[in-house]
Amino acid sequence: MAGPKRDVGVFLLGDLPPNRIAEMAQRVEAAGFTEIWIAEDYFMLSAFATSGIALQATESIRVGIGAIANRVRHPAVAAMEASTLAGAFPGRFRDLGLGHGVPAWMRQMDLFPKSVLTSMSEAVHGIKRLAKGETLTEKGDYYSFDKVSLTHKAPDLRVLTAVVGPKSVDLTARIADGLQISVLAGPRYVKQVAERVAALRKAEGLSPDFQIVTYALACIDPDSAQARRKMRKFAAFYLHAMGPTQLTEVYGVNERLSAMLDEGGAEAVERDMPDEWLDWIGIAGSPEEATASMQALFEAGSTSVVLCIVPSEELPEQLDLIGKDVLPKLA
Repeated sequence: MAGPKRDVGVFLLGDLPPNRIAEMAQRVEAAGFTEIWIAEDYFMLSAFATSGIALQATESIRVGIGAIANRVRHPAVAAMEASTLAGAFPGRFRDLGLGHGVPAWMRQMDLFPKSVLTSMSEAVHGIKRLAKGETLTEKGDYYSFDKVSLTHKAPDLRVLTAVVGPKSVDLTARIADGLQISVLAGPRYVKQVAERVAALRKAEGLSPDFQIVTYALACIDPDSAQARRKMRKFAAFYLHAMGPTQLTEVYGVNERLSAMLDEGGAEAVERDMPDEWLDWIGIAGSPEEATASMQALFEAGSTSVVLCIVPSEELPEQLDLIGKDVLPKLA
């Protein structure tokens, strides 16, 4: 199948059985996508192990991690794992994403930091410097080093962050190589964040080369109405899990969303949210509608769009459909 003219990836969900990782990675590559992205949702699949399996099972597709919680691994260990994959698969593994971590998961492991910004800053700086070949000796609030260096450096490794809050976005603009934007982010949010990052980097004399990797819930079906019906359940799940955030604030719906959540949680959201919310919450509809939605995310500033395809049991069929009727049309 013909590949896209833009970088379009597929996100492999953590509920994918380990013995199907290789098969699914091969399907994604065969469909014509350029990227596979893997997150470490605790306590499901290891991001580094899953990436290694996916890379070994495929021939040319790039694999990125987006994201691991920075507190789960010391930066020296994360840098070692990333450099191993980068060295084994040069040019195919180059992106490591870090997040603050879902608070509930971090508290389960007693790893929730007093300062998420300090923890993130120390992790990003440590990994980037080690990957470039520096030897670190320093003591931080969260991570310390005593003559630590990597045997196998990875100078081309890009460190991104998966964050939402404005302070975290500003920190990312200053210290990272890119930003991974969560599902539920419509074009208006992507444009706002991309412009904010670009302005800050320009003001501080930083390179304009910066990745904006946008995750998007996706349900694509020749029957547009059916795709949108299926999407409502998953959109409601994520709106309930994340609550009102900057992602939804830019559309002026936070007050209405809060009222729905207070009334009946995800069930109320699924039942009562206006159908037009689906136009920016994700990519839902026919192949033609999906192409237009993805183009809008690129035009807003995304350098890569990563599809989180739902429902997961339809992944093989949707991969084939997207590969045939969407990817070749992306300009």
